[in-house]
Amino acid sequence: MINLLEKLPIIFYNTFFAFFTFVALISCMYILYLIFALLKKKIVVDSRYHLLFLYYAASVALFSAIGSLIYSEVVGFIPCTYCWYQRGVMYPLVILLIFMVVKKISNMPALALSGVGVLISIRHIYFQTGGGGSGACSIGIPCSLKYVEIFNFISIPSMAFTAFLTIFLSLLYYELLQKVKDE
Repeated sequence: MINLLEKLPIIFYNTFFAFFTFVALISCMYILYLIFALLKKKIVVDSRYHLLFLYYAASVALFSAIGSLIYSEVVGFIPCTYCWYQRGVMYPLVILLIFMVVKKISNMPALALSGVGVLISIRHIYFQTGGGGSGACSIGIPCSLKYVEIFNFISIPSMAFTAFLTIFLSLLYYELLQKVKDE
């Protein structure tokens, strides 16, 4: 009974973050649809809502940074080297996106940073799924270790990948909307 109570927070956090990973994946598909529709000039753009995509990107980044801290500081998961690389991209991205929301400046640095995060996450997923040998990228904590595995594909690196991809696509669509608005 005590063992179940000790695991309850982990089950809660895994379910909570897996749910939002699914939401982010669905939103990625929708944003991709919007990007292609905008590029083919098949939708009418209402410029009143373009800031929502910037706010969405900032909220995903903030939520992801908080999630990584919960997994390491509350649950007690020890991050591997690639987890640290992903954090090294996500934490400055949070600050940059919040600054962008406040100042309404260009999002090109944040777009590039989120693209780097996508690439790091892809590499981490590759190591975690057995690519590159044992995937040992840190002393004591291999990158192949799966603290979280939900539906055989949601793990911490796939959560990070989904977050970075959502941020990237949101910022890309925001940038495209800015160009359409300026024309």
